[in-house]
Amino acid sequence: MTTDEMSSAELHRELRRRRVDTESTVERMSIWGGGVASMTAIALWVLSGRATGLTVAPVLSASSATGVGLVVAAAALHGVRIVGPVGTDAATTHWLISAPLDRGALLRGRALAWSGAFVVLGVVVARVLALVAGATLWWPLAVVGAAAGALVVALALLGQQSRRWSSALPVVEFGTVFLAAAAAVTPPAPVVVSAAVLSVAAVAAWATAVSRLGRIRRVSLTSGSDLLAAGWVGVSFFDVGFLVSALESRALRRRGAVRSRSRGWVSTRPAGALVWSDVVRHRRNVMMPAVLAVGSGLVVVGSAVLTPYWAGVLGLVVGYVATSAASIGLRDVMSDRAIRFALALPDRMVTGAFLVVPSLAALTVAVAVGVTVSWWSGLVVGLTTLMAAVRSRTAPPRVYDGLAIVTMFGMVPVDMIRQLLRGPGLLLVGAVLLLL
Repeated sequence: MTTDEMSSAELHRELRRRRVDTESTVERMSIWGGGVASMTAIALWVLSGRATGLTVAPVLSASSATGVGLVVAAAALHGVRIVGPVGTDAATTHWLISAPLDRGALLRGRALAWSGAFVVLGVVVARVLALVAGATLWWPLAVVGAAAGALVVALALLGQQSRRWSSALPVVEFGTVFLAAAAAVTPPAPVVVSAAVLSVAAVAAWATAVSRLGRIRRVSLTSGSDLLAAGWVGVSFFDVGFLVSALESRALRRRGAVRSRSRGWVSTRPAGALVWSDVVRHRRNVMMPAVLAVGSGLVVVGSAVLTPYWAGVLGLVVGYVATSAASIGLRDVMSDRAIRFALALPDRMVTGAFLVVPSLAALTVAVAVGVTVSWWSGLVVGLTTLMAAVRSRTAPPRVYDGLAIVTMFGMVPVDMIRQLLRGPGLLLVGAVLLLL
């Protein structure tokens, strides 16, 4: 066999391998896409109430539902802007930048996937808000949700393509939040007009963003790869700690001004130094203050539009999320025995020092619930959320080979469910106590 024949044979085998890989990839995409489309259709069918008779008494006014929708849109834009949305790994980015290829054509599929996903998400959110607000104009609201989802992705894509858009997007987010606050206290605009305006804006922004996909910067292609990888691993292992750690690492790598200052009132005692180290961690990472501020605002708004019991349940959820975000230092210390050994301090002192910040977070939410709902609800929320967060943060490492029961619907990981409910399970106890 000559050299040319050998190279032809190798080329044939390579082409055959790539064809098989492509067919398997298309098959997987078809399976996942069909599953997502089916679940979305079933969810919309159930929420429509036509065949199931599902009806919910209106718990939000039209103005409040509009404000909630705008807040959800701002949060979605912030999340999409952090992860990309269009992102690739280092190897793919290298070939996209170095090879003489049409970068826009190669990235168009990813942009279409993100747009389709957020269009579906926008329709579902619009339907849920219409359900809890007692609205009857279903199709115009569906258009509003779809247009809002497409607009969010289009703005994020424009932020990847231009530094000016990237700098303007935080202003857009804050403006959307202020607009939500104004919409919550003013009569809502006609649904048909809102659908028409949002549709025109979404189509114009999406067409501009897709036509300029080739201008996406190299840095922006890999900016959210760490968060996407951490989120995927967290979903696979049922542990949100991977994503939280990635967010914290990104916050610590963020550039900031460094100013020399004296020690001031900082204590030189071990306990005081540990408390100060936990405070400095949250000064650098603004996740906990942001969660606490947004959560307190949700409690205040929820107390105005919900019944006292459901407002207390909302306080339980908000308090647990805020306290969990504030107890990252406790998680790091309790999960690594080597750190506690290096500190050469009693475990009670270390645990107590890293409980100061979570206690303040739980106290803040408890006071907000106590002022807006009742002091009994505030007491239940404060104690329950703190105990749940501490129990969750001091849990041993996850074990993935525990008890599982095979049923007619598939495998049920009983031991994994028990581990997941180690902390959040106490929230059910708090929900029962709120009934007293």
